[in-house]
Amino acid sequence: MGNQINQKEMTNGILRKQGLSIVWIVYLLISIFSLPVSGENRLRKDSSSRLVILELFTSQGCSSCPPADKLLAEYALSGNIHIIPISFHVDYWNRLGWTDPFSNHLFSERQQWYSNHLPKGSVYTPQLIINGRGEAVGSDRNLIRQLVQKELSISSEAISINEISIEKESLAFHYVINHLQKEEVLNIALIKKQVTTHIGAGENKGSILTNHNIVMAFKTIPADSDGHSVISLPASFSKEVYSLVLYTQDKKTLFINAGLLKDL
Repeated sequence: MGNQINQKEMTNGILRKQGLSIVWIVYLLISIFSLPVSGENRLRKDSSSRLVILELFTSQGCSSCPPADKLLAEYALSGNIHIIPISFHVDYWNRLGWTDPFSNHLFSERQQWYSNHLPKGSVYTPQLIINGRGEAVGSDRNLIRQLVQKELSISSEAISINEISIEKESLAFHYVINHLQKEEVLNIALIKKQVTTHIGAGENKGSILTNHNIVMAFKTIPADSDGHSVISLPASFSKEVYSLVLYTQDKKTLFINAGLLKDL
């Protein structure tokens, strides 16, 4: 009788352990698939139409900007085709002793345009605008990750670039946008992939800064579902180190709805 009781208790114990093991395995599987992935490289299977445009407003004359530039570089080098990071170098830091060679007053005006529409209404560096909907300090890794993941859950339009031709001073191309909305414009950015600069003055004097996806030429035109456009080339242009970025944006909401980066 005692042996039968012991055997029954042993059987029940084994079953309890097996039950706990199954629960534990299920918990581990849920945990693994819930983990965030660095660089947002793990996307859902239906994410082919997901897109995030990251617009960083930065300056080589700003001592707070290098960490943001490095974070943008991580996205630029991640190889994630769903995330397109670009950097606009503003000119209002140039008065402090170092003139940023990539700065442009038009980029400062674009940042001011954003400030007139976004809730916080602030102009500062480093400022990151995410898909025209939200903004964050460009070095705030956790907040930026959250905003990027949120945007990756929203479907976007499709855009393609065809028939690129490069002349002496300009680049011409044909583009197609699916499901174009009436209030959208097309932003065209010619970006330089990577440049390293020795800083000789200003707040970052003595530093060696590497910037990625620097906007060298930019224009906004009325969007067409099937159209052609042209953009001027900067001096000493070499197609091996440049990319072309197109992205549509709603004129009223500022939301970015489609985009594409294409190497030349």
